[in-house]
Amino acid sequence: MSDPLLYEYVDVAHRPATADALRERIERNATGKSPDGLQDWLAWVIKNELGEIVGFLTATIHQDGDAHIAYGIGSRFWENGYAKSATEQLLLELSQSDCVHRFCIIAERENTRSVLLAQTLGFVEEASETERQKNSLRPAEILLHRLSKR
Repeated sequence: MSDPLLYEYVDVAHRPATADALRERIERNATGKSPDGLQDWLAWVIKNELGEIVGFLTATIHQDGDAHIAYGIGSRFWENGYAKSATEQLLLELSQSDCVHRFCIIAERENTRSVLLAQTLGFVEEASETERQKNSLRPAEILLHRLSKR
């Protein structure tokens, strides 16, 4: 989690400044609910075959049926399929849920690894201004989405 490349495309305001700040964020997110109770927060660590933690995967389930997915893999583990495999499992699991209708990934347009992974998993870019505003996207960000297979 201390790999600087993990945060290359993360807004500076959202980067943990210290190990304690990261620990506090993880503990807050581990509650499973947003403070207002309107979102379900799900989080996993991604491990390799040796049991080493290589990254993380999260899903925020909104009341409107959107599930926002985020993933991060430490740079020394890139190009091994960990993010793809973990995200495929997540999509399969959450597709079983009646409360998820659409999966969303927000990424910096320049983050080609993340964008290509999303496209490989069947996500397409949503360019409507309504969706951009709904998701508070910054100019450099794009929203990719995919419907649940239910």
